[in-house]
Amino acid sequence: MPKKYHIHSKVTPLDLDYVYKFKIERGENCINCGKCTKVCIYEAHKRGKSDPRKMADPNTVVCRNCFRCIQECPRGALEKSLDKDFLNIGGSYWKSDMFITLWKQAEDGKVPVTGAGYRGPFSGPGFDSMWTDMSEIVRPTRDGIHGREYISTSVELGRKLNHLVFDENGKLLSKIHDTIDIPIPIIFDFPKDNLSHNVKVAVVRAAAELGTCIVLSADDIAADIKKYTQNIIPLMSHQEIDKHQALIKSVRMVAIDYNDEILNTLPALQDKIKKINNVLTIVRVPATKSVETIVAQLTQSGAEIIHVVADYRGMENGPAGSDRRLAKDIIRAVHLKLVEDRIRDEVTIIFSGGIAMAEHVPKAMLCGADLIAIDLPLLIALGARLYEEPEKILVFPEELEKIKVKTVKQRIINLMGAWHSQILEVMGAMGIREARRLRGETGRAIFFEEIDNDTFGKIFKKRGSANV
Repeated sequence: MPKKYHIHSKVTPLDLDYVYKFKIERGENCINCGKCTKVCIYEAHKRGKSDPRKMADPNTVVCRNCFRCIQECPRGALEKSLDKDFLNIGGSYWKSDMFITLWKQAEDGKVPVTGAGYRGPFSGPGFDSMWTDMSEIVRPTRDGIHGREYISTSVELGRKLNHLVFDENGKLLSKIHDTIDIPIPIIFDFPKDNLSHNVKVAVVRAAAELGTCIVLSADDIAADIKKYTQNIIPLMSHQEIDKHQALIKSVRMVAIDYNDEILNTLPALQDKIKKINNVLTIVRVPATKSVETIVAQLTQSGAEIIHVVADYRGMENGPAGSDRRLAKDIIRAVHLKLVEDRIRDEVTIIFSGGIAMAEHVPKAMLCGADLIAIDLPLLIALGARLYEEPEKILVFPEELEKIKVKTVKQRIINLMGAWHSQILEVMGAMGIREARRLRGETGRAIFFEEIDNDTFGKIFKKRGSANV
């Protein structure tokens, strides 16, 4: 049995003014009795450090909206309201609560539990309409993060054989392809935004410590991070291969941006790269209407790894307002096309775009992905704010470039620690001991659209036809 994979989290606060949900204001009629300090178990209220006779300003960041302080204040001096920035941040996909959750996970690496129970939607677009099978949660050994049962989250990248061929003497004739194992089904897909150098270095170092990889533009790989090339996947166009030969010699995987020309030249392109270094080639394909057909053609041409990239909300790339598929449906379409063509096991599928929460990782894998890539959650963990309307705007805190690399790195590690714990909990509750078994196991999930159609579809269809 391999050594158990563990992510070492460490409480790492970031002294930045970030989004908080509730705004608590103390009125002038406060008599500084301190009753609020006694009733608030979250320590949102404390006495002033310089003058303990007076109350300090409320710490709204830790407030969990229990209203105990409001109810117990003898003078009614406390008022609470939703913060305006909390109401404006995000949009239709990236919800306000996601920002606070990611920020908190990056701070302490813990699974966020408030004790208030689940109050979210039981159906909705994308992953919200997908429920995972938790039937094994009643078994005492299926205890996820508590460790009495070994659960592996490692995944394998590379081309697999559809079948093995032996000669008449039983000698293996098939050539076994090279593969790479990573201990967690998550890689980093660094966004192309103008980030400070300390953030780039920190995220690369975090990927190396976690044992995963990060996709970086080949032109952005500075000298001080080249020692981490075993964890870096340089991204380039097929015309830039000769330009980056020295870099290719030092890495384990190379990512190539897809275009129509690659469909016909992929085998020659891979041979060219392997003559430089025996590395795995990733073809990065935008999630368009015909993405499943493109992926199938690339697989038949010998593609080892294909990275399907949706937009930042997990939608197909296309004009706004058009009927675009969401992440769940994109992944399932790609997976089922490969299954139909009997070539699913011959290729590794990475998916990115709209992966916002830890629960999206096992859900994407259940739909058919081998692993996922994330970008925006890494930046939100560092204080970035995203506004979807009327257009995508990503705002970074001005002080971010002054934060130490060590601090930024640890917050990324904490975030992945919290996500890893949640993946273990889901797998344990489902009775799945290896992350590889998650791929395409749609029988272990419930899709709202399908049960809604099975239950009510025929009834309402008949009614509709009767009214016509």
